[in-house]
Amino acid sequence: MPPSRPLHSPLALLTLLLALLPLTFGQYRNGTSKFQQKKAQGVEELTEEIQSHDDVKEYFFPEKLYADIDVYRTEIPLSQEYTIGVMVSPCGDNSTLGVQGAVLMPYDCCQGIFGDGEYGYLTDAAMATYDVEYPIFRAARSDPMIPSEADEILENMLLVDDRGQIKTLETSRRADDEVAVAEECTGVNEPFPYCMGVRLRKKKYSQMAACTDNNETVNAMLDCYTVDGELLPHCIQVAYSQSSFIHVCGGEFADNPHCGTYLEVHRLNGSPYDPEDVLLSDQKILTRETSGMVTTTLPLFYKGDPTKILCNFKETVIREGAMVLIKEQAPICCCPGLYNTLNRVGRFMCPNKAGTNHGPFADAVNTLEEERNRDDLMKNYPYCPSLEENEDKMVCSKQATKGFSQDTMIEKIGKFGSQMRFYSEPCAPTNYSKVDNTWSSDDLAGNYPEKCEYFDSCARLTGNQRYCASADDEFTFAGYIGKVVEIPVNLDDPDGIYKVTFNDGRTIYNFLLADLELMEPKYNYEIWFVQRTPYDFVIQQRKPFKVINPKCTYDIVNQRYFPFAQLDGNGMPLNQGDGGFDGKEPPPDYYDPVVFYEEDGTVRRKTAATGGITGGGGAKAADVAGGSVIDLD
Repeated sequence: MPPSRPLHSPLALLTLLLALLPLTFGQYRNGTSKFQQKKAQGVEELTEEIQSHDDVKEYFFPEKLYADIDVYRTEIPLSQEYTIGVMVSPCGDNSTLGVQGAVLMPYDCCQGIFGDGEYGYLTDAAMATYDVEYPIFRAARSDPMIPSEADEILENMLLVDDRGQIKTLETSRRADDEVAVAEECTGVNEPFPYCMGVRLRKKKYSQMAACTDNNETVNAMLDCYTVDGELLPHCIQVAYSQSSFIHVCGGEFADNPHCGTYLEVHRLNGSPYDPEDVLLSDQKILTRETSGMVTTTLPLFYKGDPTKILCNFKETVIREGAMVLIKEQAPICCCPGLYNTLNRVGRFMCPNKAGTNHGPFADAVNTLEEERNRDDLMKNYPYCPSLEENEDKMVCSKQATKGFSQDTMIEKIGKFGSQMRFYSEPCAPTNYSKVDNTWSSDDLAGNYPEKCEYFDSCARLTGNQRYCASADDEFTFAGYIGKVVEIPVNLDDPDGIYKVTFNDGRTIYNFLLADLELMEPKYNYEIWFVQRTPYDFVIQQRKPFKVINPKCTYDIVNQRYFPFAQLDGNGMPLNQGDGGFDGKEPPPDYYDPVVFYEEDGTVRRKTAATGGITGGGGAKAADVAGGSVIDLD
């Protein structure tokens, strides 16, 4: 039975209140002082009781919901309500490093005027030229278009705005590409995609339109100007706008860090050192209303430390919090045939949630609005059964012939005949047969050698089988992108289990390392447009950006990169490499007073007393004491 509709409407609350009032003070005559006293007392008690109900208490007492008030939640406003715009380096003063001959614009070029961002994705022809192609098993699932580089020429890409709408020649503000002599070019797209003929090439025009988003080429080594002309170290300009009033605190709350609107920098998906919600940098917004874009600056220091700045951080290993692609060799299960909307028979996945895929890809229901939508979906056939929050289920729709079990949910079409009745119930679990050593069920058409590890109503294909039985349907996570929530204790164990979620942690599935491919996002940081309240932080917009310089400082203890670049006394980055080490090639040849990396990848360390060299493989730290070296391999 579906849950009752939440009592969140003020009209519903008032109706209930008035209906219950006579029960409280009806024994006194109307108009007497005792009547008024009891009425006031009853109203107060009933109001307190109603406001404390689980379905509405977050509206009346939001401060009671969170023990930890430094908690983030996402609430992106609908475009019908109001819109928020954020652009990075709109005047190019920290965005044109990679463009030869770029002309910098005035530092107030995006103050009080409107701007726009244009983002490129490779065309099919460009992907063929670049020899970039998604495997077939990925193409139909979670892969977006392939983004182009910031300096890509117009002929090789499709321009879109921040809403994904295609830009045309009439709506684009980008200048035509330049044509230049290039001795290396022998023909159109030969040997490089930018070649337009013999000794001819195209390149991105060196000048850009004012108030344009440049979120792909941030250089944290550069300084930036405020709109008043003040030069600040290691920062970027950020332009923002909002089509409604911006939440700005004043009076006694003017300096309260839990009140107001802020631009915050966060590492996308976190790092081995910090989770995603750790604040790296921020800037408070002081403008209540905007007409056009308003430009401010955002420091790029790591957690406010003037000796550390953001860097071109890249993931090197699969860790907790990393995004992974499920590879083609992941297990393939055979499940009952898919639901057919014409004959209303077949299996489907539960739970279902509006705006998401169903089953393992539906995230948790967290708000009253989502609960309302779920209640509405439960009225539509095929029905999902009541499930635990951390449960996914294969459900089968069937045509009725006779009696039903208590777990079935029945729909009747028309007025006559059981042959027009359909019902849904969890698909039958598979059973093992000792006769032929196979797994099957009443809802499966075929017999299979192994049980599916994802759903108990499915069986699994093995190396000797390539296809499911004709009436059964394949199910696999191959091609989908998930988030790692747990890694094995022993990372060297080939059978170690990596736990991955596809719905932000509501349910978890097990995979081997061989089934996973590390997904490195195009952008390595995000600017969060955050409204801070006394009880939580509301993320209203996320703006990704990419730091291309400097490279990150190498952590010689843990043999991986820090998520920052350490600056020396002259402001130059220390101990840099190529920005990422995947473990398959020798690490870069860094110099360190104790640890040396040889060309063959071995680690050799110098003793403190003799200056001699001792060998080691993959040491995590060197402890030099009394002329001896302690290996921690």
